[in-house]
Amino acid sequence: MDRAERTFVTRCSLAVKPFDIWTGTTPSPSSLIVSLEGFDRKPIRSSDGSYVFLDVPGERCMLRIASAAYREVREEVVLPANGGTPPIVTVSLHPGRAYVPPAAGTGAIVELRDANGLPLAGAEIMAYIDDETAVRGRLAEERSGGDGQRLKIAPGHGRLAPGDAFVLRDRDGSELEWNRMVDWTDHPAVIMVDRPIKGAWNRGTRLLPAVRAMSDDAGTAILPFRGLLPATCRIHAEIAADGKRWRTVWQAEGGKVSRLPAFTVGAE
Repeated sequence: MDRAERTFVTRCSLAVKPFDIWTGTTPSPSSLIVSLEGFDRKPIRSSDGSYVFLDVPGERCMLRIASAAYREVREEVVLPANGGTPPIVTVSLHPGRAYVPPAAGTGAIVELRDANGLPLAGAEIMAYIDDETAVRGRLAEERSGGDGQRLKIAPGHGRLAPGDAFVLRDRDGSELEWNRMVDWTDHPAVIMVDRPIKGAWNRGTRLLPAVRAMSDDAGTAILPFRGLLPATCRIHAEIAADGKRWRTVWQAEGGKVSRLPAFTVGAE
């Protein structure tokens, strides 16, 4: 057998970049199990902390991240065709009930209940903080629907990180649009976002810190906010379950994790 016949070629199929949504850092490898369902090979750790999977067959795969501290992640990933660029999947890890919040971290813990007073599991909470001292950036140019997935922003009081959710909100508070930062680009003031912008937004529109969370089997949801926040925070929240939505405003404190009163959906 000659040298050419003994050479094996491997290809990178995808890279996974998990990060702690509360701290913005990559968790230690001992705290995570990163795998693909139905694929036996373990990933390779890269120098930036990513998990790289090689020679994954098929067109799609199911990514799974298990941890004692974080909520489980299951996400379908589309793999590249032959010669295509491997996807880089940025995964926001949300804290579970065993998670120890960071020192001086800002957040809220709330128990959701249904109309019968029972724990409401699987409800989605979309929450954000609307305060000038919480602004993460401002649009540096006008944007309109379908303009692509790049945003040029001016600095705010905090800095977005890949995986961070945010809302675009105009000055009078009449319009609101959710999105998520995917990564930085080669331009220091331009970010990649998860989906194209839908609305029409003026230069100077604020990017506010936001979080999406799901309630667990006990109806408990943890809302982690990272970065500089005011001493008193008004958390604007929308709760979705069983095809219905409810809106509420909660009070929290910057630099503390507040345990909020239980919230019963549908209560007057």
